[in-house]
Amino acid sequence: MDDKGVLSTDLLFATLIVILIVAGMVSLVESELSKTQIGELGKARMAGERVAEAINTVYVNGPGYEVNLTLPPGTYTINVNNGMITVNYENYKINLTIIPRTGVTPADLDPGSYNLRNDNGTIKTTKIT
Repeated sequence: MDDKGVLSTDLLFATLIVILIVAGMVSLVESELSKTQIGELGKARMAGERVAEAINTVYVNGPGYEVNLTLPPGTYTINVNNGMITVNYENYKINLTIIPRTGVTPADLDPGSYNLRNDNGTIKTTKIT
C-alpha cells in the first residue's frame, strides 16, 4: 500500500513541475509575440508619418511639385483624407494630421510605390506599378 501512495505523490510532483515549465514557456512565447506586434505597429506608424511628410512637402512646394514614395512591406493600410491620415494595423488605428485641410484626393494606400503630385493645389496620389 505505501508503495502505491509514494508513486502517486511522485507522479503529482512531476506533473506539477511539468506544468510550471510549460507555463513558463507559454509566457515567454507570448512576450515575444507581443514585442513583434509592437514592432510591426511602430513600422506602420512610421509609414504613415512618411506619407504625412510627403503630402506636406508636396503641398508646401506648390503646384507641379511631386514626390515618389515607397512604403515598406507590412500588414497595414493608410487612409488619406483632408486634414487627416489614418493608419490601420490589425485592431489599432493611428491618426496623423497633415497641413492641407482641403484639396487632398482621398486614397487608400497599401505597401508599395506611389507618386504624390500637387496639381494646382490638389494633392493627388497615384500608385506606381
